[in-house]
Amino acid sequence: MLTLPRTIGLAAWRALIRFFNSDNLTYASSISFYALLSLFPLFLLLFSILGSATTNEDARIRVFNFVLRYFPRQFDFISTQVDAFRQQRIQLGLAASLLMIWSSLGVFGAITTAVNYAWKVDRQPNYFKHKLVAFSMLAASSVLLLVALALVSTASLIEARWFASAVGTMPALDWVRGLWARWASTLLFIMVTGLIFYFVPNTNKVRFRDVWPGAIIAGLLWRGALAGFKWYVRDLSRFSVHGTIASVVVFLLWVYVSAVVLLYGVELTVAYAQMRRLARQPPPR
Repeated sequence: MLTLPRTIGLAAWRALIRFFNSDNLTYASSISFYALLSLFPLFLLLFSILGSATTNEDARIRVFNFVLRYFPRQFDFISTQVDAFRQQRIQLGLAASLLMIWSSLGVFGAITTAVNYAWKVDRQPNYFKHKLVAFSMLAASSVLLLVALALVSTASLIEARWFASAVGTMPALDWVRGLWARWASTLLFIMVTGLIFYFVPNTNKVRFRDVWPGAIIAGLLWRGALAGFKWYVRDLSRFSVHGTIASVVVFLLWVYVSAVVLLYGVELTVAYAQMRRLARQPPPR
């Protein structure tokens, strides 16, 4: 009977072998391509949701600054567009909203296809179910954005009324706030990744408790990749292209690296779930 650390370690090794013996790198490329196509429609849609939810520009910007922490640097072509969106409160009509939703589904559809490929599902979801899963992921992203908005507003209120005076008597609170600021994006990445690993596969072989080792390891790998990538792209002049084109190239490369980490986490989850399933079977007589 293998212990939990040995089981996870063995699953991680098997996942690495499965990853490089499959088409996961091709699917990672597909995710990065669709991410670029879906980025601005998704931003426009999310800005519209934030504009409808609050008129507080500071709260909206703090939420988007938190979202931008998932990138290794401020990309010029993103920050310019975000500044343009920020200058006015965006409210989309029905037809424009439907168009933005449809345009934003590409990256979620690519993730769904890649996850199902890793699980080697017998029956791929049909076109409408595939789009429904992608739309559910988009809707979940919108809900998370509204939750983040509520947390930002609540945190601002608490900080203004209570935190400043409380730090004087409890200095540890300032340390906790710093720790949360550094690791909040990673914890959210782990949570979202675990939910993707559980809900997206078109199979009944996934157990909720089986997805978390893969999600946690994927989150830690992503954190390390983010730190390394920040150091690598600290100066875009090292690239053979310059300006906005360099930013787009680096953006695609970063999304590709993130997709590789995500899909490795899927393979680890598959391997871990298979090992757990075999361990639950009675020994042969």
